[in-house]
Amino acid sequence: MIPRKALTVAVLFMALHAILAAALPLVDDEAYYAFWASAPQWGYFDHPPMIAWWVALGEGLLGHHPAGVRLLPVLGYGLASLLVARMALVLGGPTAAWRAALLFNATVPVLALGFVATPDAPSVLFWTAALAAALEARRGGHGAWWAVAGLMAGLGVISKLTNLFLGVGIVAWLLATREGRATLRAPWIWLGGVLALSVMAPVAAWNAAHDWVGLQRQFGRIVEATPLQPLGPAVYVAGTLLLVTPLVSWLALRAVRLSGTGFLIWLNAPLVLYLGWHALWSDVPGNWLLPVYPAVAVLAGLGAKGASPWLRRGAPVTGLMLGGLALLVALWPGPPILQGNNPPNQMRGWAETRTEIARAADETGAQWIATGDYGLAARLWWELGPEWQVRGLDLPARYLFLGPMPAALCDAPALLVTRENRPRPAFESLGPAHLVERVAGGKVLGRYELRQVRGLSDWPGCPGTPR
Repeated sequence: MIPRKALTVAVLFMALHAILAAALPLVDDEAYYAFWASAPQWGYFDHPPMIAWWVALGEGLLGHHPAGVRLLPVLGYGLASLLVARMALVLGGPTAAWRAALLFNATVPVLALGFVATPDAPSVLFWTAALAAALEARRGGHGAWWAVAGLMAGLGVISKLTNLFLGVGIVAWLLATREGRATLRAPWIWLGGVLALSVMAPVAAWNAAHDWVGLQRQFGRIVEATPLQPLGPAVYVAGTLLLVTPLVSWLALRAVRLSGTGFLIWLNAPLVLYLGWHALWSDVPGNWLLPVYPAVAVLAGLGAKGASPWLRRGAPVTGLMLGGLALLVALWPGPPILQGNNPPNQMRGWAETRTEIARAADETGAQWIATGDYGLAARLWWELGPEWQVRGLDLPARYLFLGPMPAALCDAPALLVTRENRPRPAFESLGPAHLVERVAGGKVLGRYELRQVRGLSDWPGCPGTPR
């Protein structure tokens, strides 16, 4: 059972995120995952398929609208809040439960992004569900909870490959602790492993059939990384403390010696440590550590017991202020606050730009839309509507979900849309450029070159192109 106060906290934040989900346009990455959802597969170039399945289900229920794209992520973060409360209840009682739920939602990324449709949403939910099920099993529940934990862990891996590190943590705990080795004698933990592998098998088979493009994309980052960055781990730690917020981090550290918390640390430590090592070679985006936030919130909820009143009250207030500031930037009705191609700017100024691009396509007799990068391809597909054939021509592996390029399109007239002064795909016939600006609040957010083109070459599926 979830205490009423914790349930209230979860429902309130879920309501806030539902409002934001319906009110705010999509960012480019969300449009990209919605593009995936137009052709559900067992795998994609950048990530496993769960977010595409979620978006497809949400749009099936609410239609081709931002609210449909984001429906499952909103519900996912809300359910994760309840699971956080349940874990804190098991370890520390009702007060710890509602505090943990509040502190989870008060961390900057969860508050500001707890409605956004990216692979982080299912990744966080299934990581948290696996933790909660494992904790139930360990605290004296039926052994079948280990099977549930395995199933949830497997679903997490087909949400985002980051979740493999949860499996590393579980195996480390099973082998390195006396309690873990005793758990290995029961059949339920083995059933959990079988369920996890069974869930992952179709996605692994898809990758194997496509030259392991997903694994190469994700685990090839270090190979392509910059030289050693000695200060990288320090930057990683400082950034994490800021996003979790310093006071929530402090409360979590107060709980690390409490009974029962070591189990959570074992399961979450591999991801934290790996990203610290990764930081020696490349930057670590803040969202990569999101699956650990639920455990941090549980620890903080436990650590709040006996803390000074100013710390207990200040921790959620600080997070809400920082997260609220991030939302203010996104919701700001005036001139854009930030410069560049960032998520808040990606949402703005598309109404007139969409109209101009659609008009140009009609006037030139274009049968399809071509562009040179995946973000713009997804954005154009979303803005112009699924009835248009939109093809990104930057990297063939990105568009496996669309199937081979129809040969008829290769020589059909098209409208090429590229960002100003960016490389253009190769066409035999390339018309003059017409410049279109995307403007919001009196500021130019993007410039796009529109050209009538024909005769696509050097692309798989087109005549004369090497396979």
